[in-house]
Amino acid sequence: MGWLTIPKVIKAVKPFAKTGAESVASWKSKAAKAKLKITKDALKETFKKTDKSLEKLKKTVQKTKHFYAPKDF
Repeated sequence: MGWLTIPKVIKAVKPFAKTGAESVASWKSKAAKAKLKITKDALKETFKKTDKSLEKLKKTVQKTKHFYAPKDF
């Protein structure tokens, strides 16, 4: 037991190297797709939160319109 039993992390792979059944290009492609999906989901959540905030603001503005009479100058 100790540091020798910890699996080593692959830091670099030479281009065109075959690693098992997949090429490095397919690994990179899958990683890029996964990052894109995560970013897309995060953006969706951000839009949902923004929509909720805007809806609250809209209701607040509508309520305050009734309390303040327009001033004619």
